[in-house]
Amino acid sequence: MSAIIIETDRLFLREFQKGDGIHFFQMNADPEVIKYTGDTPFKDVDEAHTFIKTYDAYKKTGIGRWAVIRKSDQEFLGWCGLKYHSQDRVVDIGYRFYKCYWGQGYATESAKAVIQFAFDSLKYPFLVAHAHIHNLASHTVIKKCDMHFVKDFDYDGLPAKLYRKDNPDYILKQITAEETWPVRHPVLRKGRPLKDVYMEADEKESTFHVGIFHKEAIVGVASFMDDSKPIFKGIQYRLRGMAVLPEYRRRGIAELLLKKGEKILKERNCTLLWFNARIIAVSFYKNMGYETIGPEFDIPLIGPHYLMKKELE
Repeated sequence: MSAIIIETDRLFLREFQKGDGIHFFQMNADPEVIKYTGDTPFKDVDEAHTFIKTYDAYKKTGIGRWAVIRKSDQEFLGWCGLKYHSQDRVVDIGYRFYKCYWGQGYATESAKAVIQFAFDSLKYPFLVAHAHIHNLASHTVIKKCDMHFVKDFDYDGLPAKLYRKDNPDYILKQITAEETWPVRHPVLRKGRPLKDVYMEADEKESTFHVGIFHKEAIVGVASFMDDSKPIFKGIQYRLRGMAVLPEYRRRGIAELLLKKGEKILKERNCTLLWFNARIIAVSFYKNMGYETIGPEFDIPLIGPHYLMKKELE
């Protein structure tokens, strides 16, 4: 049997394993189970087994949906777990159970445990959930998990409601220049003297710094400086020193820092944010609406970069 990922009073959650295909086939064959999901039944058991065999979320993202097993009799009840959506850069929680196990609290029990695991062990700063507007039972589970409504939206062509829950162990706020150093130094100036983390505009009155803390320890930083580039127009600011500690990457922290900075800049009537982006980060910034300007260039002692910018609406 696959290793247990999460355990509750009545349940344990494990990775999918050979033999689970029959349960996926049977659940998806029930019109009531897939009514609001947008999914279709598997054409046969073999197709369901192939789905399990080729399910690669665990290897690709380190997370996934997990089988929900009842402790008392080892019965497969359904699944519950996490999924990374690369286009929206969010992790959602989802669940599905055999109809005969509805109304017994299994979805809520497993979902609450998954959220706690995601926050405490995986250190995600927030999770989202969605449900078809008419799937009242699913909305009830989501609300019992203390997730708050965000908006109505279209999910894969279906009308749905989006929910979100923030990890209370994280705090996002403005900080001093010196508070950025514990992250700037190991990420951006590793192996160099501590003094190299200092930037000439760090202490200017117009400069502001944003940091995100996990259990009071700073794990991500970004600095925003009043700096104009002649090729651009409008009221400009420059992003510098964006950094997240390695163990906290791929969790949406950089996006939270950047969005916080953009919000403050808009309040200051800034119309454009620009910066020199490391090659490794270009795709992230493009997903955030930024564009590259001109060819790649090299910054001595640091490496290749692209000039990037975004007009702030």
